[in-house]
Amino acid sequence: MGGDASGGSSGPGGSEGGGGATGDAGGGACGTRSGKRGKTTRTLMVGGSSRSYIAYLPQSASATTAMPFVYVFHGANQDGSELFDMTQYSTLADSEGIAVVFPDGQGTTSATSTTALNPWSVSDNGAAVCGAGSLVSNPNAVDFVFMDAIRADVVQDQCLDAQHTFATGFSMGGYFTHHIACDRTDIRAAAPHSGGTLASLGACKTGHVPIIIFHGTADPLIAPGCDDPNSPAQLGFPPSATLWAQKNGCKATYVTTPANGTAGGDGQCYLYDGCPADGQVELCTFTNMSHAWAGAPVCPSCIGSGATYASATQLEWSFFKKYAW
Repeated sequence: MGGDASGGSSGPGGSEGGGGATGDAGGGACGTRSGKRGKTTRTLMVGGSSRSYIAYLPQSASATTAMPFVYVFHGANQDGSELFDMTQYSTLADSEGIAVVFPDGQGTTSATSTTALNPWSVSDNGAAVCGAGSLVSNPNAVDFVFMDAIRADVVQDQCLDAQHTFATGFSMGGYFTHHIACDRTDIRAAAPHSGGTLASLGACKTGHVPIIIFHGTADPLIAPGCDDPNSPAQLGFPPSATLWAQKNGCKATYVTTPANGTAGGDGQCYLYDGCPADGQVELCTFTNMSHAWAGAPVCPSCIGSGATYASATQLEWSFFKKYAW
């Protein structure tokens, strides 16, 4: 398993994290495999099927230092390599000492730019999700097993901080990130972008989950109301920010702060009041942004551009460090 190294810049090294290192699936030592730093493209067998993903490990970091770990999930008709370019997480990984992976969804591989309309199973109980995501949810619920296989592979190259594992994703990857935050108790915090969630989070397996949610106010594909209580409501689906605030025990009120891009794109973030220390909820919306990753210099298979807006990547990492550490 694993693939060929394909470059990647060097950085200042790893972070102490704050949690214990995780070993491999058999309980062995972590960070013992060499030759897999920088950007690598890898393949794994999961449930009898070949799955692929991209990993990025800072070149100069110690393999035996426990690093924070971030999963980044792509949208429909995208692949992991496109989210690598869109999010610029590799630059952040170098400066902050983060291990980052960009999984390819079902029927998708970055190696051949093969994509699919339904890359992720976003509702394992079959319940509908808000908006267009219900039309392309993959019924094959194998993606959580894939996540576990990715971790078991990466931990051979790099010790991981089990207390600081995060998930983010765009569009269908945003839906999947909501699903992860609902049902994966090993994920410390989440950051879905331009997705949506179930009509109720009452059956979630997780307790409090710090979560920051992103959406463009002019998104024509996934209705902003799937996430934003200030946008037109979607019949039968309360906005995800409202649902997460209720789930985590926050108040319904929030403090609004600007989140404007240096290139002129306007944004605003709503930080919910009264949240517990382990369950802060924040929603950031971007004025007149369409279906794109905020701050992305390139956005393949997006609608419009997020280039002028504040970086969702930077905003979510700052949120993780402040509210999920």
